[in-house]
Parts: sequence; C-alpha cells; structure tokens
Amino acid sequence: MAEFRNTGNGGTPPNFSDETVAKVGRAAGQIASIRDAYRQGLNELDDETEKEELGERAEQAAVRAIGEQGLSIDEYNDVVNAAGEDSTLRERLVAAAQEE
Repeated sequence: MAEFRNTGNGGTPPNFSDETVAKVGRAAGQIASIRDAYRQGLNELDDETEKEELGERAEQAAVRAIGEQGLSIDEYNDVVNAAGEDSTLRERLVAAAQEE
C-alpha cells in the first residue's frame, strides 16, 4: 500500500505530530487486517476474475481505512515512507497500530 519515493528533504527526517502518527498507525493496523483477509481469500479462489475483484475490494477497503482516519493517501504514504528511514517513527507507528 505504501508508495516508496524520495521526499527530497535532504536527509532531514520530517517531524510528524503524535496525532498524525496515531492516525497512520491505526490505518496501518486496519490495512494489515485487510491484507491478511485478502491473502486468505486468494487461497480460497481459483477464478482469476474473482481474484481481481477481491483485490479491488481489498484496495478500496484500505483506501477507506486511511480516509476514515482523516488522512489522504499522500499523508499516509509520507509517514510510512519516513518510518522506513526513522526507527523511532517506526516504533511509534507500531505502537499506534497495536492500540487498535
């Protein structure tokens, strides 16, 4: 779900508020559950069309989970991408996701 890209900030990690991190963490926790259900569903399907439809529903559910937290896809991606480079931010996200 995350889009990996260079933020162009010269290596300075962005500072995200606790509220934003909590929202992204909650969305990430929901997306992890959606991903697990998607994988399980894929194992139960043989028809390619049904698999594609399941994938579309999973993606829509993930987008909805992000939106329900009051975040845009770009905001979500920015935090997730930054967490890939910042272990402290990553730990904050994991803690927020586990609170869900």
